[in-house]
Amino acid sequence: MKPKYFKLAFCCLPFAFYLSACGEKFPLPPQNEAGNRTVVTDTLYVQQSPIWGTAQGYSFREPRDVHVGAEPLIYVADTENDRIVMLDPVGTVLGISGRIPRPIAITQDNQLDLLVVNNSNRVYRLNLVDANHVMANARIDTILTLEQRDHPKWRFTGISTYRGRSYYVTRAGSETADNAIVQFDENDKLVGPLPLVPGGTGFFSVTEPSGIISVRRGSVDFIFTQIGNSFHRVQWITTDAYGFTPKIEQGKAFYTPGKFKAPEDIALDDVSNIYIIDAGSDSLYKFNPAGGEFRSQSFGGRGNGERQFNRPNGVAWFNKVLYVADTGNNRIVRFKLNTDL
Repeated sequence: MKPKYFKLAFCCLPFAFYLSACGEKFPLPPQNEAGNRTVVTDTLYVQQSPIWGTAQGYSFREPRDVHVGAEPLIYVADTENDRIVMLDPVGTVLGISGRIPRPIAITQDNQLDLLVVNNSNRVYRLNLVDANHVMANARIDTILTLEQRDHPKWRFTGISTYRGRSYYVTRAGSETADNAIVQFDENDKLVGPLPLVPGGTGFFSVTEPSGIISVRRGSVDFIFTQIGNSFHRVQWITTDAYGFTPKIEQGKAFYTPGKFKAPEDIALDDVSNIYIIDAGSDSLYKFNPAGGEFRSQSFGGRGNGERQFNRPNGVAWFNKVLYVADTGNNRIVRFKLNTDL
């Protein structure tokens, strides 16, 4: 029997080992909502107080990302202040990094160091472990390979670690071939683009990618967002015996035409529900792992009131709490389901 989807075969040596390493199948966790069916309930996300904004004494300027580390600590890419801010889960500022020009995305490796991109062709590593997690003392290394020096028009827009210290980076640029998801190994060496289609519009295509998250630290699954002219602006990519394949079947709400305007970031909770933050529609969307939307738990709209955003760019999840980088409102807002309060 032919496979249901077109399979994109692996075309580069660094991915040959995936076929043997990814044989294990991960069952989907039990869901309350499946497919496109939505259970109508009064379960809603409630905005938490205090907001981490100007009125509450915070000085964020257009924060573009928020990341929950393994400690767990909260890290904010405070873009227009050229810094990373470290907070505890209740909002106490614990430290501020040295200068990183306009950081826009953060991740953390399995040694608790931070990796940052800033819409240039560089990756920055904050050596938190060597500094005993004193942010002000953390050395900032600039990762710029020879390949990157030869292509100064590359713009790194998102970053996520997988399998320890290796990491994926979304890359955009003016040339079609510049649009890609690239892989760095544990030694910060640029391995090369994943075998995806630059500038395409369908599955496995990459057009102006904006964000990425590794689904599990031990696997190669990833979900990425893109703001270019693609029919599938959010894609969950997994592997099988044929190569890359979509994790979510066609026909699900996840692929509703025009659903996403400018998706910028993704978060996953502990049962792999998917949260997409969309700067174009000023909204947050929640889906189950099968691609069905929790419509009562998706919300947003332009503004600075409750459950409203202004060009939000980052989202993270920890311990039943959603953290959103509400960029245009210069704040971090938190949400929790009313059933969990």
